[in-house]
Parts: sequence; C-alpha cells; structure tokens
Amino acid sequence: MSMIDVSSEKIATYEEDLEELTRLVDQIGEEDCPVDQLEDKVRRAADLIRSLRERLSTTETTVQEVLGSIEVGAQEDQ
Repeated sequence: MSMIDVSSEKIATYEEDLEELTRLVDQIGEEDCPVDQLEDKVRRAADLIRSLRERLSTTETTVQEVLGSIEVGAQEDQ
C-alpha cells in the first residue's frame, strides 16, 4: 500500500478560491447547467464560501492583534 504525500499539494490562495467561486456561480446561473452537475457545483461553492469566510476572519483577527500591539508599543514609548 502506498502513502500519499500531502505535503506536495498546493494550497490555493484566497484569490484563486474566489475566482473558482465566481466561475461556479456563473455556471450555476446558466440555464443549461446539467442537474447532475448542479449539486456538486453548489456543494463546492458552499465549501469555498466557508473557507473564504474563515480566511477573512483569521486575517481580521491577525490585523487587529498587530495593530493592537503597535498601539501598546506607541503608548509605552510616551
């Protein structure tokens, strides 16, 4: 049995995931989108939305922490 090396898998950037989501939304909105593909596309879109929201939330928290540390440092310098 062979082991899969997951360390070599590329993690998509926020922008790449957003582009994929945009393409999926466009495809879902097309009248000729096959029903068999619709479910998969909607599930993938939902996964992307969750991932993108999580990334935004994490980034927001990090930015607030960094800005907070800058403010504390500035107050200590006074």
